[in-house]
Amino acid sequence: MKVVLCLFALTLCISAATQAQQSFQCPKGTEDMLSYFVMAYPSRADHYMGPGNANPIYTSIDPEIQTGYAPQGTFFWVKSASGYPWDVNTFDQNYVYHRATELKWLDPSTFKRQAQDMPLTARCVSTRGGTPPIKLPPSRSTYSFYSNCQSYQTADLSYVVNTISKPAWVNTGGNLGTVKTRLLSYTYACNSSYSGCQYMEVFSLGQNVGLYDWKYYTAQNGNWVQKQESVINNFSVGHSTPYFACPNTYQ
Repeated sequence: MKVVLCLFALTLCISAATQAQQSFQCPKGTEDMLSYFVMAYPSRADHYMGPGNANPIYTSIDPEIQTGYAPQGTFFWVKSASGYPWDVNTFDQNYVYHRATELKWLDPSTFKRQAQDMPLTARCVSTRGGTPPIKLPPSRSTYSFYSNCQSYQTADLSYVVNTISKPAWVNTGGNLGTVKTRLLSYTYACNSSYSGCQYMEVFSLGQNVGLYDWKYYTAQNGNWVQKQESVINNFSVGHSTPYFACPNTYQ
């Protein structure tokens, strides 16, 4: 019996050590942007961001190590209780990336996928500041349309600029109250000098909350004009498991 107990204790120690090794730590003076993209554990296991005027956001992450975030993996923003539609995003020790998003809202065998994962932000960002812009040429913004899990058309977003704002405390409305927030600004259809962009999406990312607001703008006469807003600012009880009809959506 003593031998069994010792072996059991050793197994627990090895498991704890393995988990500790898997947890990624940003350098001093910086913070992990995953804490803004992904709802904190254990909340994400049984809560989601409910809509103010739009779809909900259920967040899940792979691998799920609970006590932190792995050096690399995938996380999902699921936009309904049925597990579809979704955004598929990835991360490593250097960046957080966008990989795929839905195409037809009710058909999970359709989607748009980047030819290469698109970097959205550095993984580790100054606790007090924002980020320099990430500038991507058309060759890095190429994506394909898929139907029945098969690619049938390719396009690109022209020149793209992605930036993260410095953190600020924002009154979000709903039942969230005031949340430490960073804005991801994703501008595309820019010219070759990365100016004159035609479209911009702004994602409000709350620390330990994830996405709670999205705005879409178009350029008109040199100014940004808001065309759409999705408010997702109600912390709610519930869970959804991502559903993928096509392994090549997320793999």
